[in-house]
Amino acid sequence: MRKKIGEVLVEKGIISIEELNKALEEQKGTKQSLGEILAGQGAASEKQVVRALSEELGFAYVELSEITIEPEALAFIPEEVAVKFRLIPLFLIQNTLTVAMAEPQDREVVTQLKGITGKKIKPIFACPSAINAVIDTHYHKTGPSSSKDIGAISKKQAFSYSQESGPANEKIDSLKQAASLAQVVEMVDHIITNAVEIGASDIHLEPQKNKFLQRCRVDGVLSSVTKLPLERESAIISRVKIVANMDIAEKRLPQDGRIRVNISGRNVDLRVSTFPTINGENVVMRILDRSQGVLSLEELGFQEKNLKHFSEIIEKPHGIILVTGPTGSGKTTTLYAALGQINSLEKNIITLEDPVEYEIPNVRQSQVNVKAGLTFASGLRSILRQDPDIIMIGEIRDKDTADIAIRAALTGHLVFSTLHTNDAPSAATRLVDMGVEPFLVSSSVIGILSQRLVRVLCPECRQKYTPQPELLKDLGLEARSGEEYSFYKEAGCSKCNNRGYVGRTGVYELLVPDEEIKNLISKKSSDAAIKEAAKKKGMVTLYQSGLKKVISGITSVSELLRVSETT
Repeated sequence: MRKKIGEVLVEKGIISIEELNKALEEQKGTKQSLGEILAGQGAASEKQVVRALSEELGFAYVELSEITIEPEALAFIPEEVAVKFRLIPLFLIQNTLTVAMAEPQDREVVTQLKGITGKKIKPIFACPSAINAVIDTHYHKTGPSSSKDIGAISKKQAFSYSQESGPANEKIDSLKQAASLAQVVEMVDHIITNAVEIGASDIHLEPQKNKFLQRCRVDGVLSSVTKLPLERESAIISRVKIVANMDIAEKRLPQDGRIRVNISGRNVDLRVSTFPTINGENVVMRILDRSQGVLSLEELGFQEKNLKHFSEIIEKPHGIILVTGPTGSGKTTTLYAALGQINSLEKNIITLEDPVEYEIPNVRQSQVNVKAGLTFASGLRSILRQDPDIIMIGEIRDKDTADIAIRAALTGHLVFSTLHTNDAPSAATRLVDMGVEPFLVSSSVIGILSQRLVRVLCPECRQKYTPQPELLKDLGLEARSGEEYSFYKEAGCSKCNNRGYVGRTGVYELLVPDEEIKNLISKKSSDAAIKEAAKKKGMVTLYQSGLKKVISGITSVSELLRVSETT
């Protein structure tokens, strides 16, 4: 049974039992709410009462001073209705109108609003006094002349939001804008649009002590520092959280959300993460451009020998193939390319990812949902009951997942997955460190691919130079008699936005265990011992792969040293 608000306030220590009884006595014979009476008596602030109500009743709470109210939303609810029920429409997303209310738990009022607007209603809490102030301000700002401007803006706009949320995965296709939308809405739209246009993979919104910064990660490197208006910090972050379907009232805990946008016909997903810092909420948006599609293995930058060997092992009927590297090194792209190459109607391919980044035809793709109990381990158990031929598991994070993956490989399935290790040999020892029996690792793992991404020099402005002997020596090269090396370095031009680089390519280290290496794994040999044996058998290391790209003029020495050690 739900508690009364008075009981909640007493339990939270906001008011005393004496103050509650006094307020209840005064409330008799009046139409005032208990919260109004408590505020009038000075026992509790209006905000304390409303926040307590929101927590008890399970509705979100919003600070109206931090929210951009869209004028087109106001058109759905007449001013007299807003005044009568003390509410204010905030924004419209697809067919859902979010409304701040003094009493969002009043189902009868919500039902009336549905009838008035013809929209679904999402009620949230706000302070009554703040609602009254906003009604006075905003309803008097809108007028009949605004409709013409709204149409003009809509025709020019090439940016729209859509979203997947809730258990029904309901899709929201667009977020209409009006001519008089507040500056913060246009600012957020510009931040996202500009990041997509320059090819950024991540957007960072970083509150600091006396400033608010935006940075973008382009080709793996954070750059493009832009100062945002400090006074707009709360509003900008709230706007991002709104369209990502996150709780704008929760600022103390990290949150995750997702936005789907359409920018000039390109479908782009943004994975949004907030993290509380001492200076405010830090926001990172990972950009996944679905319009780019899945690359082929030939497009990833493999050298011919590694491409041939990797293509051979992914055609094997069973075993585990691991792709390793740090976050952002292109592991998922490689896995998708591999699945794309072996995909056919004769094979049942099932994936479990976190999240699903691109959709592959004829592949059953699923997404981890920890809150619902769908983890990598539990999902993998269920996948094995789906008669799969090929399984792709987004990441092996624990012994449970590793054990099930190995059992799947040993019972006739081809399993793809990823690990966070520095090189290929250390992936085998990582599984052993998790608690997997060494002989199971050696008998199930058929290939380990370690990779990094290096930036590609802009072909329009790269500068050729002859490296000094000292540099060649540091790189492990020796000057060849009668022949000199020619390297290239970055410069910068209009074609590459003065960055000196355009795009990225992969450098790879492929370990295909033979009997000797399997024995080393079974004996729990060190990473170094396994790596030394693999090098003697012709394995090209990450560093050697990158060095070949330096010698061929694809990338620079500085890029090679940024992603790999000189070994």
